[in-house]
Amino acid sequence: MSYENIITEVRGKVGLITLNRPKALNALNDKLIDELGAALDAFEADDGIGCIVLTGSEKAFAAGADIGAMSGVEFHGRS
Repeated sequence: MSYENIITEVRGKVGLITLNRPKALNALNDKLIDELGAALDAFEADDGIGCIVLTGSEKAFAAGADIGAMSGVEFHGRS
């Protein structure tokens, strides 16, 4: 499967997932989370994979939530 926000590869029995949004310091958005879930499911279903490693870039693992993507989300907390 092809992804836009992550890179996947297999090294022996290891499934490697690299977050790949360098301009956003790998900030998490809905698309990245969806792709991450799909990649994890695919590696989990593969009997040849014994371990999954999740990594970021040299500059940042993940900057946290993508604030720009969250700008339209409303929070309904307790009063």
